Amino acid sequence: MPSASIQEPKPSIDFKSYIEDEDFLVEGNAEPSSRSQVLIFRLENLSWWVKVTLRGEVLRITDEQTGKRKTSKRQRRKEYQDFIRLIDFGSLPLFDDTVSEVILEESNDRSDPIVKIHGTAEFAISPFVNVSRKLKYTVREDPSRVIYPLCDEFPSLRKFKITELFKKTEITDGVFHVIDSNDETPYILKAVNRPLYQPHDTEVIRTELKNLEYFRGEPNIVQPAGVAVITNPYATSNATEQPLVIFGILLVFYPGGSLQNLFNENRVREHPWGRWTTQIATAINCLHEAGKTHMDIKPSNVVIDGNGNAVLIDISGVGGITHEWRAPEIRDDISPGSLSFEVRQLNDTWAYGKLLSEIISHGGASPFSETLDRVVACLTREDTLARMTLPEAISRLKASGIERTCSVYSKYIYNYGNGGT
Repeated sequence: MPSASIQEPKPSIDFKSYIEDEDFLVEGNAEPSSRSQVLIFRLENLSWWVKVTLRGEVLRITDEQTGKRKTSKRQRRKEYQDFIRLIDFGSLPLFDDTVSEVILEESNDRSDPIVKIHGTAEFAISPFVNVSRKLKYTVREDPSRVIYPLCDEFPSLRKFKITELFKKTEITDGVFHVIDSNDETPYILKAVNRPLYQPHDTEVIRTELKNLEYFRGEPNIVQPAGVAVITNPYATSNATEQPLVIFGILLVFYPGGSLQNLFNENRVREHPWGRWTTQIATAINCLHEAGKTHMDIKPSNVVIDGNGNAVLIDISGVGGITHEWRAPEIRDDISPGSLSFEVRQLNDTWAYGKLLSEIISHGGASPFSETLDRVVACLTREDTLARMTLPEAISRLKASGIERTCSVYSKYIYNYGNGGT
């Protein structure tokens, strides 16, 4: 923790994100009941990450009438930051190498510790001037901080320094296309810290890393390239050796894009889509045989490699679940990830049936249409006891010969219909 006796050199504050409880907007109140400012407090060669949370409404604490003084979010943030600049962080018991949350709230108990303020003339006109005299503080490790897994948890994965990855193009929230500066190999980076991060997201990353290790070398399942690493971003001192932590997962880059992209661009017929029908089913069944489920089968979670093969991605099994791709029997369940393995397995099977239907509709004419339609109907039955299993579907599809001939036929029909030869 910082020493209260140090006066020189002058400490500094670097403000990061500001958040506030926005329920007051629908409740008709003048201000939020809670607001937080994340910052870095620096003193000499040391630094501490801090989140300062004020609980309670400033107008109420100062006995002003609610509604008397409404302000914009920008103004509330500025006033709060001006107040925070006056807090004597050197007197607070901050934690090293993590994020400390300093919680400020009203107290009339004289035995409670009161936050120490550096008084200035400018502060006299602040709405916080009277509040500060009533605010007790407590300090804890911030439970909402971004938690980075230690590299030691996954020793088999190759380590890439984040500083050696460049041209970070964001594909979706927290997912980037990057290039290794050493050999210009492209990768996909899934960052731990992402917009709207929740501590559960780190467990999702951990689970995905475990699954990536488990299914390494399996065809048609996404393959790990390694992990992007950094030293502890919350390190208090650069002089002390810090363990490497995982900034994100590095995945093999598959240049064919996702099925969703191919659907949107109407380009399925340009590819050997017949083989995808069994490749995707086999990949999902591989998860099931290992006692795992996917729980988010959809077009954007299947990509195409450089040889035209389908690859199943996003295999944590505990991440987001898209409502319209849920089986009917779990569509209204508030916690589908906690359902039994058998129920989750049936959901994957139904979702695969729906995905198969989408592939067929975009693939165009096929001599196997009747067989494919029957398989889809059996996979998507609402009666779970009558629903076809994935091994049964794989067997029927392979027996039909769709893997070898469907793409050739659809491409011929497509070219002929467009005046080709």
